[in-house]
Amino acid sequence: AMAEPASAKKPPPEPITAETVKSAFDAIRYELEDPAGGMATLESKIAAKDFEGVMDFTKNYDGYFRKARVGRARKLLTDKKLKEDSVLMSNAITFDLIGINRASRPGQENQEEAKKYLGELKADIQKILDLENTVDLSAVEGS
Repeated sequence: AMAEPASAKKPPPEPITAETVKSAFDAIRYELEDPAGGMATLESKIAAKDFEGVMDFTKNYDGYFRKARVGRARKLLTDKKLKEDSVLMSNAITFDLIGINRASRPGQENQEEAKKYLGELKADIQKILDLENTVDLSAVEGS
């Protein structure tokens, strides 16, 4: 028998409910605000000038945070235009991480530069969080 294309086995999209929206955005909020979240971790590594640690962290964080966590929240947005805008916001997160990574490379270590990109990263994550209250549950109920 022919193997089915991978796309045929896609799980159904996550339902848009008060619970799924809260859970998706809480997972992002955790990374921004919790002392054990990604931003606090990055901040302390940058403060300690642990550039190797910063590089390791940013390398894996794009997939873990932007693709998985931000990607999940973006799929729950109900406003078509904002959903499109959120692609750019998500890309901005990647560029911030690249900036932090670049400022941490051997021979290019620059704590001020890394801090600047970290500030932009936090602002870009906040923009994603601000989309939470745009989700219109009445638009999806019963769908």
